[in-house]
Amino acid sequence: MKSFISEDDIEKALLNKLKASPFNYDLLLCDPDLEAKDDLNDGTSRENVSQCILPQVLLTSLKRINPHISESNINATVKDLSRNFTGTDMEQTNYVLYQKIRESIKVTEKRNGKNEFDFIKLVDFENPENNTFTAVSQMWIKGTYRYRRPDVLIFVNGLPFVFIELKNQTVKIQEAYGKNLTDYKNDIPNLFAFNQVCVLSNGRETRLGAWNAPYEFYFQWLKADSEKEKINRSQIEEDGISIEIFADGLLKKDRLIDYIENFILFDNQETKIIAKNHQFLGVNNLFAQTSYIY
Repeated sequence: MKSFISEDDIEKALLNKLKASPFNYDLLLCDPDLEAKDDLNDGTSRENVSQCILPQVLLTSLKRINPHISESNINATVKDLSRNFTGTDMEQTNYVLYQKIRESIKVTEKRNGKNEFDFIKLVDFENPENNTFTAVSQMWIKGTYRYRRPDVLIFVNGLPFVFIELKNQTVKIQEAYGKNLTDYKNDIPNLFAFNQVCVLSNGRETRLGAWNAPYEFYFQWLKADSEKEKINRSQIEEDGISIEIFADGLLKKDRLIDYIENFILFDNQETKIIAKNHQFLGVNNLFAQTSYIY
């Protein structure tokens, strides 16, 4: 066991895990050079540093997922999703974009001389492996007044779905929420237009919640596969592996896609509610048993 777990230790462990099987994420390690804030040669292919999506990944993914849709409609969709949502009511924006993620985007296609309605899927929920999963570290983002650099962002088809803020083991998780996450929401609100889950970790403890949820609603994810798993909290804290357990439980491709599709809801189109560890496992285990019976 390491005597001290640094933020860098946690980031490397997480990225190494996501790169390996069974995760098999694409990794993008941006240059952390403090002098390179406006340098677009960071591998993200963004048009500007205010942009929070990966436009080329989005374009390639939408073409693959939607081979029946014209290039003009795909390009128009990528352009629309690439715009800066800063200045909008972000709670409403997050709700509207989630509906597009969940229900697809309606477009008009001209076929055989006639206009027909069709739909562009932003995520292939039926085939998780058909989506592109990218873990990006240290990507500079420019807000209205300040630059911010999230530790790790998880993109699905070029859209930033998971925000991960890391701290060394001596920093309390509530501090990561009260200062860091709050600063990010104030300084680069555009990042949270597509966000589905926020994660805060110091290795010893990992908590997650909706981007606009109060801290008291952030919860731990300590069981990866079954509600019957025994939890040794002291050992998890001592070994500093809480974020790895979270990754095993939620960041595998099929699980993250399932969670986004089936375990997120909104109260009054504003308050985002995401399922807790036991709810996700319980519902899926019950569904599996019911499917087996029938």
